[in-house]
Amino acid sequence: MARPKKNRKIRCSPASYYFKPRGIPMADLQEVILEVDELEAIRLGDMLNYSHEKAALKMKISRATFGRIVNKARQKIAEGMINGNAIRISEVLPVQFKTKLNYTCNTCGYKIKVIRKNQIKNCPKCKS
Repeated sequence: MARPKKNRKIRCSPASYYFKPRGIPMADLQEVILEVDELEAIRLGDMLNYSHEKAALKMKISRATFGRIVNKARQKIAEGMINGNAIRISEVLPVQFKTKLNYTCNTCGYKIKVIRKNQIKNCPKCKS
C-alpha cells in the first residue's frame, strides 16, 4: 500500500483550469489531468527557473520528490500538446495554498475559507 501524499506548499492558484485545442468541442477531446502540485513544480522549475533544490524547499518536499513531480508534469503537458488533448488542472490534492479567502454567504451568513473567489457557486449550508 502506498504512503499517503504529504501536504505541499502551493503559492499560486491558476487563472484557468482548462486548456484545449481551438475549434474542437470538449466532448470530442480526451483529457490529461495535471495535478496542482505538478503545475506548481512547472511554475517554480521552468517559469521561475529555480534549481530543483530551491523549488523543493519552497514546496516543502524533498528534492527527489520534486524531480519526480516536475518530470511527470512535463510528460503530461507534452502528451496533451502532441496528441491534441485537453489539459485539465485538478483541484483535488493534499496541498496548502499560501492564501485563502473568506467567503460569507449573503443569505445565511455561513463562513468558509476558499482558495479563489469563484470556487463556490452555491453555499454549502443553505445551497443558495
